[in-house]
Amino acid sequence: MSGIATRPLVLPLVQHPATRQKLYPHQAAMLDTWENHDTFVLVTKTGTGKTIGAVLPVLKHRQRAICVYPTNELIRDQVRNIADVARREGLKVCIQTPETTAEDYASADVILVHVDAHALEAWCKKRHWQEKWRALRELLEADKPKIVLTNPDILFLIFALRYHAEPLAALPGYHALILDEFHLYSGVELAHALFMLHLGRSLGAFSKIVLLSATPAPEVAEYLNQVLDNPLRVDAATVCMHPVVDERQAVQRVEIIPHLAGQDVVETAVMLVRELRSQIRQRRQDNPAPDYVPAVVVLNSVVNAIRLEDRLVEEGFRRKEMAIIRGLSAREVRDTVGKLLAIGTSAIEVGIDFQCDSLIFEAGEAASFMQRFGRVGRHSPGVAYVLCPQNVLVGIEALRREKGLEVDRGDLEERVYAWYPSLDTRPWFATTFMGLVSAFTLVENLIKRVREDFRAGPEQVASIEAQMEHLCAAYSQKLGCPDKILQRVLRHIRKARQSDPNYKWLAVYRDLNTFRTSLPSEWVLDFAELERRGGDWNKAKYTADVATLLQRAEGLRFNEKIPHPDGDLGMLTVKGYGRYKKVWVTPTFTDDQRGIPYCTSGLQNLRFMQKGHKTSVSHVMTLRDHVFVVVPKTVWSHLDWRLPVFECGQHLIAFDGTALMLYEIYNQCSENEM
Repeated sequence: MSGIATRPLVLPLVQHPATRQKLYPHQAAMLDTWENHDTFVLVTKTGTGKTIGAVLPVLKHRQRAICVYPTNELIRDQVRNIADVARREGLKVCIQTPETTAEDYASADVILVHVDAHALEAWCKKRHWQEKWRALRELLEADKPKIVLTNPDILFLIFALRYHAEPLAALPGYHALILDEFHLYSGVELAHALFMLHLGRSLGAFSKIVLLSATPAPEVAEYLNQVLDNPLRVDAATVCMHPVVDERQAVQRVEIIPHLAGQDVVETAVMLVRELRSQIRQRRQDNPAPDYVPAVVVLNSVVNAIRLEDRLVEEGFRRKEMAIIRGLSAREVRDTVGKLLAIGTSAIEVGIDFQCDSLIFEAGEAASFMQRFGRVGRHSPGVAYVLCPQNVLVGIEALRREKGLEVDRGDLEERVYAWYPSLDTRPWFATTFMGLVSAFTLVENLIKRVREDFRAGPEQVASIEAQMEHLCAAYSQKLGCPDKILQRVLRHIRKARQSDPNYKWLAVYRDLNTFRTSLPSEWVLDFAELERRGGDWNKAKYTADVATLLQRAEGLRFNEKIPHPDGDLGMLTVKGYGRYKKVWVTPTFTDDQRGIPYCTSGLQNLRFMQKGHKTSVSHVMTLRDHVFVVVPKTVWSHLDWRLPVFECGQHLIAFDGTALMLYEIYNQCSENEM
């Protein structure tokens, strides 16, 4: 099959008087407009310096910022990237770790801090603290220019006072909030992200908010305009008044070679890696740089990525030569330094800035295609082998006949969105009854903590409740929600505060809600991974969502004797993963019970069945109360693979955040039928 290539993306460089570096026009525009605008949406292609555009104004104005990234791998990558930007500006950088000395901290011009759950555990261990909030308090101390890099889960927990009041009290000391890869948030996560933007501003934090994205969803723009009062959009077409002094290839030429994915995409990938074997080894030998990986393979399925690793071992590759960047693996196996190739899934597509010459990838939808395609050509010309369906194969040939051997990236992107489906980001959920409930439970957590942990008096609690309701009402009005929906939400919340048993589900959801609420993720010991990693137990333990365990795990058990990473005894074990299994939930429900939120504590006989047998997940899901909703099976056609929904007799059932989304999808279907 003949391929096609994307032309290099060449951008002009301007000289800005405030910086030593030559900048792209959109980067210079961020510097120029920083003091005149409060909110920005920076939209440029992968590899065109969005991070520099957002961070450089913070560095130049000696401000403090919190940068939020969707994955911890991306956080580690961006710590290095931002440190390089600061050093090029002549600033002395201190990357704060538990080993940082007081002298290094005091002498630095800017502090960079990586904050995730693992980092907090390391700080607590070093300082001999039992509570993570003590580490957060120290890391968020706003005593000098500082950039904190974290994930949305940590920020959500800070807002909810899940740690302590002191980390929340530190947020007003931060001038800017920067959210990278914002297009990845949809549905419940998007509703949470929008409300956190409003909440942060309402609490006196983040006078500047910057959202970064290479592939923003157009339907989200309306909601951002409402919540952020029409943020300034900066992109590659933004006019810059500074003189052009040079140009640079922001993205290199990439040759695209399509291959029909066929019945077994793993074997197709094995064939391509086999053909590239000698090139990969030679390139690794010629380029020992730590951020260089000769070849990268990205597949849609975690199970296929596992199979690919095993097949490549059969082909003569050693496991220590491969970086494994996927779910169902421990973080210890993700290191890319010195590796011949990286194998991953969606976890690999989000901005990790390694160099590679060859990319082999499949994609299930348009935005994912462009994200994965952006992994190659960032530093040098490359080749992308696309494992695609027949219509894409035909489409690439038609594009080649129409445009010739080379096309602009914009032309390719336009066709990709025609060839592949685009997933619905469901921004409308934020304006629904359940969307507001999910968002407002964030402040309900705050109220609960004030009442229980700080022993506030009745008048103080009533005052805080009134303030928070006013804050929520302002948010609802910004989104244009009908007042009757807002009042209904507030009535439900007040009933839940009063411990009304009819609204117990809302109190349960308040207590379990996190940024990514869908189904619990449980620690698993994977015996197949234990064998792959040479018997290293630390490399065989990881977290996995319950839906994946039910649908794909082999030999799913609960072993009471295996030490849990949290210090307890007992955890789930699996023998690996295989084909999809028939999964359903019992007991069954009546039509009168559909579309109503319930708690699992009232469902003592809850059973998760895999191939006709009760699974250990039934035990795990009853250890803590959860919210669930059942709807008719007719709703199935309105769902997609992102929502973990299970069959339940003549109904479908979903839990926690997915239950709230299913509730609203069912209501939409019912209204359309009327």
